[in-house]
Amino acid sequence: MTSNLDYRILILFVTIFLGIILLPLFMNRISKTEQHGGFFEKYYLADRKVSGIVLAITLMSTYGSASTFLGGPGVAYKLGYGWVLLAVIQVVTGYFVLLVLAKKFKSAAQKINAITISDYLKNRYESKVVAFISTLAMIVFLIAAMSAQWVGGAKLLAAFMGIEYKTGIVLISVIIIFCVVFGGLKNILITDMIQGLIMIFSTIILLIAVINYGGGIDQITANLVNINEKILTPFGANGSLTPSYVSSFWVLVGVGVIGIPQIAINSMLYKNKRSLKQSIIVGSIVIFIVMFGVHLIGVMARGVFPDIKDYDSVIPIITLKVLPWYLAALVLAAPMAAIITTVNAQFLLISSALIKDLLFNNKSIKEKITGKKIPVFVYGVNILVILLIMLLSMRPPSLIVNVNLFAFGGLEATFLWPILLGLYWRKAEKYGALSSIVLGLVSYILIKTVYVIKFIEPVVISLSISLVAFVIVSLLMSKKQLKK
Repeated sequence: MTSNLDYRILILFVTIFLGIILLPLFMNRISKTEQHGGFFEKYYLADRKVSGIVLAITLMSTYGSASTFLGGPGVAYKLGYGWVLLAVIQVVTGYFVLLVLAKKFKSAAQKINAITISDYLKNRYESKVVAFISTLAMIVFLIAAMSAQWVGGAKLLAAFMGIEYKTGIVLISVIIIFCVVFGGLKNILITDMIQGLIMIFSTIILLIAVINYGGGIDQITANLVNINEKILTPFGANGSLTPSYVSSFWVLVGVGVIGIPQIAINSMLYKNKRSLKQSIIVGSIVIFIVMFGVHLIGVMARGVFPDIKDYDSVIPIITLKVLPWYLAALVLAAPMAAIITTVNAQFLLISSALIKDLLFNNKSIKEKITGKKIPVFVYGVNILVILLIMLLSMRPPSLIVNVNLFAFGGLEATFLWPILLGLYWRKAEKYGALSSIVLGLVSYILIKTVYVIKFIEPVVISLSISLVAFVIVSLLMSKKQLKK
């Protein structure tokens, strides 16, 4: 694709992301004059004073990722409208997470000055073991999820710049270092807002352009019928989207999202009740626009360009074909924006888990790293994490969405019941939480990799096992304590 590269697209694309890279650095310098809480609260939680509109756009842009803009449309291209049906359940995600968690979670976290999810779990269950195991699981699965974002970014750059995939990995690492490592959440929220707006605008523009380019919905539909009429059914082009699989998948991307730390942490950030209501309403609208739009684009693209082989590159390929150069640069910025904003949230969680929950629990480190040394230490560890993920991403998976969903399931199996039951069930206790985490994780990994089950999403089985274990063990331990 190098010979066909329009350098005007490249120059505008680079200009957009230079602005996005420089903005958090600029904001970081300005914000140094404003000191509300300690470094950790400011860096990881933005002083818990996020407005409703910003939180809504951030929630959408955090949830939207390489899987949303690259992997998701690729699967929709392959399977058809059934995958669009599967994707739209995510519309209620922001609403559901904030409605269920926000008030109770923020209140509980503020009482103990919790900066991380593990802070909350350690205090709620009075157990360092629960916090330690959950922290390790978070780091492992979030590294896997972030690796998927690296792969998506590299594939995007390779698709329209004509560069080698590994070169793309290095470039995306440089972008992420400057966008994420030095800014902290308060400044990242500003760039997330801008990138979220780019994602919304680009989705609308590209959908309209593809439909017009293909001669309208009727013509595209006729083309899809000629290719494979099953593309128009809810069961998918190959019949794999059965009712049992679809309903179980909705657990993964719907109810289970409460257990994904980078989503759950948003419920600790809102400024006041008005901000919370705003974020619920606006968040539902913008998530619908993006989630429905990008997956519908994937199906429409099949009816217009039926010969695309690299499913993860559907969006960049059709963007270059159907849009003028100035709009193409903006639309290509959307998946990159989705990648950066998702990495923002995931990276800060890994950083907080690694530094706040693990390293700073070591007395010698905590005593040596004080005052002005803390930011330098944090930035140094962050860069090492970036380099590790860069190395892990050098060999890409067949489909980004598979890696992303695997990470989703692992995080849900770890955190869903300890967070939810910890907030709403008084009898929830540490041994119940510990058994839930261990059995949920072990069963999920086994079912996903060894004894593979395909007729339903494995996370449903793991969540069922972990729930039963949590309830039974907690009740038994409660009875023992009463006897004493």
